Amino acid sequence: MSDMNENDIKHALKKAEKKGRRKGWFARIRTFFVGIIAGMLILTMFTAYMHGLAVKDAFKALFTTETAVENHDLTLINHRIFGYKVADFAEAVLGDEEQLKKLEVYSREATDVATLTQAGLFKIKAFSKYQLITYNGKAVYTVDLSGLTADDITLDEDTKTVTMKVPAPVLEPINIPSESIQFGDVEKEAFAFGNIKLTPEQQAEVETQAKARMLEKLETENVAEDAKAAAEHSIWEIFQPMISNLSSKYSLKVEFK
Repeated sequence: MSDMNENDIKHALKKAEKKGRRKGWFARIRTFFVGIIAGMLILTMFTAYMHGLAVKDAFKALFTTETAVENHDLTLINHRIFGYKVADFAEAVLGDEEQLKKLEVYSREATDVATLTQAGLFKIKAFSKYQLITYNGKAVYTVDLSGLTADDITLDEDTKTVTMKVPAPVLEPINIPSESIQFGDVEKEAFAFGNIKLTPEQQAEVETQAKARMLEKLETENVAEDAKAAAEHSIWEIFQPMISNLSSKYSLKVEFK
């Protein structure tokens, strides 16, 4: 009888111990979640105060979840309910508004020489005079990135390449500063005298023809291809660091539309 009482007591003590442990765990869990909720409330109040938001807006922002991992370009780490780490290449590139503008990617000096001839009396050569005018301009090629969209940026996970399709370089209107126009000495035949004078309209016409010849020279020398090579290099230097910051395994490739 006494043995049974002793066994009953031991059983009751074990049962009480288990019950106490369960209560202890529940108490710890309850305290943990109460602490989390209290911390979130404090964080919400602090966020609202720092950013001048209404408490409900700060609370809403605190509990707004990210989109599914499948909706991102590249998954780096996926801990499922405990979060994830992803990389969005298009988002990083398009988010840099400072760089999404018209870029000057290549420039080249352009020169043309015009010979002015003014024939004299009865077009007799002895009354003619001549003058050389040298036009020194600058040909500038630009790439406009302001219209770039997410469709222009593609990811190839097999080759670890991010391809950016951009507009081909465009030649801006050639600028010939007035101070860069050089007028040569007037050469006169035996019976010629005075200088060659042009009206503003005639000067503009000569300059327009000089620009046209500069364009022809640029096309003949295939300068547009040099501009493409320079544009590719310039764009790569700007955006490759962004790609590397997201994932060092990926490299940028620039293509022209």
